[in-house]
Amino acid sequence: MKRPLKQTNLAGQRNTRQGGFTLVEVLVSLLIMGVLTGAVFEQINHMQTRSSSEAMKLDQTQQARDFLDQTVRDLHMSGYPSASMYTTLPPSNMIANGLISLSPTQLVFEGDVNNDGNVYSVNISYVAVDPNDPGCPCVRRNAVTKIAAPIQPINQPNLNYTEATNVLAPGTGPGQSGENLFTYYDQAGVVLDPADPTTIAKVKTIKVSLSLLSKRDAETGGADNTAMSATVRLN
Repeated sequence: MKRPLKQTNLAGQRNTRQGGFTLVEVLVSLLIMGVLTGAVFEQINHMQTRSSSEAMKLDQTQQARDFLDQTVRDLHMSGYPSASMYTTLPPSNMIANGLISLSPTQLVFEGDVNNDGNVYSVNISYVAVDPNDPGCPCVRRNAVTKIAAPIQPINQPNLNYTEATNVLAPGTGPGQSGENLFTYYDQAGVVLDPADPTTIAKVKTIKVSLSLLSKRDAETGGADNTAMSATVRLN
């Protein structure tokens, strides 16, 4: 007896060999992959922007702290050495007269601020505009060796200065920092008027307030302020 021949479904075999993803499935997969990749890169970009913003704030804080520390050290040496420390009166450029001139935005005093035996005239002032300095508005510290004269010229030029840059204008008016750069107190802690000519002799404590305005924050789109202050008790 002859057995019936087994029929083979050649069309089914061809379909099995040619099985795979349809175009729709590929497009959906690419879409999902694109969304996930975009989310990952968005997080990476956010982290980089955050890191840049924090680094900018850290630099700004360090700049303000360094400038205030320098000012505090200088003021602690104000009036040293005085005439009372000498048995024989030396030339005037070897005597520090302490506070020379003061205002809410400028302070001039004399002292051996570098601890090298020389008396210096130190001028710390707010500079609103300087065409040659893109860091202004700023607060500058200018120290020059005292000349042999009874009183050091307040604005004696010196190209070697240090400064805190991008300073928010000191004062209590609109658009200002809210505090003066320098505030002066007497022995009892009462605020003194720097315009009063008798104030210099009464000053026992000086408060230095510094507010720096950063560049536009890449993360928030706004500008951030760094405000710091220090109080110095004069010797």
